[in-house]
Amino acid sequence: MECPKWRLGELEKSYSDLALKLHKPTNVKYTLMWGFGNTLHGCLPRGLGNESFLDLMRRLFGKTEKKTKPCSATVREELCHLRRQANRQRWTCWESDTAGVEVEVAMMSGRSWRFIIGNGAKGGEVKERLAELSGIHSTELSLLCGGVQLQDHEVLLATYAEALNKPPPQLQLLRIFRPSAISCSTDCTLKIWDLEKATCVNTLRGHGDGVMSLTDCTLRVWDLDHGICVQAIQVAEHPAFCLEFDHSARRILTGSWDNNLKLWDSELGVCVGTLNGHSGMVKAVRLHWPNHKAISGSCDGTLKLWNTERSTCTQTFEHGEEVWAVDVDWISSTALSGSMDASICYWNLKSGACLGTLVGHTDAVSCLALRWSEGQALSASWDKTVRLWGLPNAVCLAVLQNGHAVTTMSVDWVHRTALAGSPEAMRLWNFETQICEQVLDGHLDVERKDSATSPTTPVSVGHDEAVSFLVMNSSESFFFGLM
Repeated sequence: MECPKWRLGELEKSYSDLALKLHKPTNVKYTLMWGFGNTLHGCLPRGLGNESFLDLMRRLFGKTEKKTKPCSATVREELCHLRRQANRQRWTCWESDTAGVEVEVAMMSGRSWRFIIGNGAKGGEVKERLAELSGIHSTELSLLCGGVQLQDHEVLLATYAEALNKPPPQLQLLRIFRPSAISCSTDCTLKIWDLEKATCVNTLRGHGDGVMSLTDCTLRVWDLDHGICVQAIQVAEHPAFCLEFDHSARRILTGSWDNNLKLWDSELGVCVGTLNGHSGMVKAVRLHWPNHKAISGSCDGTLKLWNTERSTCTQTFEHGEEVWAVDVDWISSTALSGSMDASICYWNLKSGACLGTLVGHTDAVSCLALRWSEGQALSASWDKTVRLWGLPNAVCLAVLQNGHAVTTMSVDWVHRTALAGSPEAMRLWNFETQICEQVLDGHLDVERKDSATSPTTPVSVGHDEAVSFLVMNSSESFFFGLM
């Protein structure tokens, strides 16, 4: 079988050109003005009313910021299609390569695959071939030759020619769980982290303002495999503060400063429903698309349970003070709400009854995670602590001293870890042992003075400013960032 190599070159160029078109560079003007504003923030008088000089500069600049045109869902599909075409053309070229070598790749489970690798095949390209054959994402695959781990950039037949000409199996394949996280920040970026090595492995740039801020007013879909923005949904009339994304249903629920919730079709990039009822900013949302349910927490002091199919509120829960955090277990119809007054309530969604109150925090509760099947919950607060709770006895089982106010948190209940984000840093806690396992710096210029970790704890420099949103161990190849 003869392979037209020019065809592979065309596909790779088309893919590269489209990816470059979708990848928006960092907004240099905004970055310079942001830094200038930070420098003058402490030495100049306040602006208009309660607005600081920095706020004023950002608002004025936001008016002149050129709006980014949204990418259609078809462009995103075209990018994936080009990637698949290029890979299949590459594998066809390997089959016809007279200098190629047939290899067998084996796993400890007994599964194995045979195919020809071309003379110029790299480790990363071979892993993509194995990902196609095995159905395992390439980021979870580690390829070994003679006990040595292959690097993605290495040309196999140039580096391991002798080992690859030995009897099969010449290569071994391991599936590795790589603890990872995605963080959003007011420095206009998203970052992907390897939590095991405490390093930032990729930075996603494209937003024109801090993620979960106001000026840019877009929802962006990010292709995590390629590190590019593939779709932007304009939400100028509905500046979103929080969101919940159901990838399988392709639905996004957002809560906004305008007191409303909106349901979006992520493929078409259009609003398909509006939920009205709150009289204050919506600060937290949860969505359960299979049963067309959603719950929201607002600065009006209430939680509201919604029927998303009919866009109606079916139940209102009076917490009292501003609700800053919400989590829900849809199977047991139980929800948690955290407030600026430091209180946490848990609710029966069917009866509307308050089942109890968790008391212990001394400042606003910013994050909640509920695990009703184990009778436990985690909460994080501006009082610089993360607390583990026992339900339904409402007892505090552990207090993790984070050292800084926690503004966002993501929990992995299986591995008993919680990643807490703050304006100063991100910390990975094992809440079973109550030990901080990693510190990922959030500011470049913050001097480390805390005692939450030992001096030997790995530290990685990351965002320039406050971390506003976290997701750990995401299995999806696409991610939403909001402004």
